[in-house]
Amino acid sequence: MQKLYIYIVEDNPLIAYALKKMLLNIGHNICGIAECYDEAVKDLRVMNVDLVITDIMLKGNQNGIDLAHYINHHLHIPFIFQSSITCRDMINMANKTRPNAFLPKPVNKSDMIKALAMLAA
Repeated sequence: MQKLYIYIVEDNPLIAYALKKMLLNIGHNICGIAECYDEAVKDLRVMNVDLVITDIMLKGNQNGIDLAHYINHHLHIPFIFQSSITCRDMINMANKTRPNAFLPKPVNKSDMIKALAMLAA
């Protein structure tokens, strides 16, 4: 599997750490972690990133769906949602952004490996 440079957007530090550890263990690089939309956009404008993994619910006024729209309009890079959201309307809104995958929290390693393999295909 190709080594990816991955950016994580997650407002829960424990989940961000676990995700980072999992991705490093799989063999990928973590090029940054943000807790909110504004921090992520600031970083993503200047970083060379292969993939963004974002939660839907983030700190601040804007959420992961807003970030997905930004990525689609300005960066044109793949992104994966990882979320514990169960609200059908919110999931439908998220899916309209065309994520490369939608993984339920807590994300398990085998689901992550499958999602990353689909990106490489």
